[in-house]
Amino acid sequence: MENYAAFLRSKNWIDNDLDARYINVAHPYAILISGDEGQVTLRGNTGHDNGQNGEEIFSFNSLIELQEWFENNIGE
Repeated sequence: MENYAAFLRSKNWIDNDLDARYINVAHPYAILISGDEGQVTLRGNTGHDNGQNGEEIFSFNSLIELQEWFENNIGE
């Protein structure tokens, strides 16, 4: 999980609540991490709910999958 956290922090995504839910106010997504997997959700109320009620749009099981999603969808 630390690899995911380091990658997300390097892209300016933060976990304000320390609950493994990363957001970037410039993007309408939340990234939820649990162990060696996670999911990207579309935040239900961009900027207000931190992704707690978002619709899942992508699941990943490795850092490489998450990095590829970033490249394809965010351009970073």
